Amino acid sequence: MYLEPINKMDSPPRARGALHLTAAGQSKIKNLFQQGSTRALFPRRANGLECIIINTSGGLTGGDEFSNSIKCEDQSNITVTTQGCERIYKSGDGSAAIVENKIELKNAACIRWLPQETIFFDHGRITRKLKVNLSSEAEALIVEPVIFGRLAMGETDISGYFDDKIEVCVDDKIAFLDKTRLSGNISEILKRQAVADGSTATAIIVFKSKKAKSFLKNFKDRLNNQSGASLISEDFLVARFIAPTGYELRQMLVPIITEITDKNLPKTWRL
Repeated sequence: MYLEPINKMDSPPRARGALHLTAAGQSKIKNLFQQGSTRALFPRRANGLECIIINTSGGLTGGDEFSNSIKCEDQSNITVTTQGCERIYKSGDGSAAIVENKIELKNAACIRWLPQETIFFDHGRITRKLKVNLSSEAEALIVEPVIFGRLAMGETDISGYFDDKIEVCVDDKIAFLDKTRLSGNISEILKRQAVADGSTATAIIVFKSKKAKSFLKNFKDRLNNQSGASLISEDFLVARFIAPTGYELRQMLVPIITEITDKNLPKTWRL
């Protein structure tokens, strides 16, 4: 998707970015397009291809628009992560930042979608979509962690708008669909026992692999009492993590991701 420039004279500057990446063959870059505030780095990796997505604008605010498209073909193996945590800043005009991520895996390709935490600031506004389309032969690890507020800065009462959708299809049929929408006083909503019982950090893991069933016990052994994991099918595992803080969320996430990736966690997660 090519992003048309914004020409409104009365509109404040907005960040816009796009990345289109296709990996094929033995994890080689087949096509690469990057535009605006999005850049990609490809550090050396022992196995497969690693892509670090960088938002050069430093965060997201109202009116920003970002689009990422990742395609994997043949036997390609790719890990996609971010340089650091993405920050959702206060929206000055009440509009939302728009983020659209699309992943397509063909044949026996494999992807590890491992962005670092999204940190939601007070009065932030974002609409985000992740759509994943997999072949029945493909393998995918999808991780989406979110932290609401900055406890270290005393930001414990936050409001705003958070609209997040994750859709995973296998052979064009929906296998998993999750939609989260928090609007208004988000901290008060998270305090509800049926929502997060006062916790401020959450993550969703989707693991589609022939090895999924064998990892279920390891998942459950590492989860706290607020979190859970289950098998949708023999090769499809879904887990939701809920933790009081981002630090405690990582204490659960990192060992599980490390194990699934055969101790090949992206370097940016270890810095």
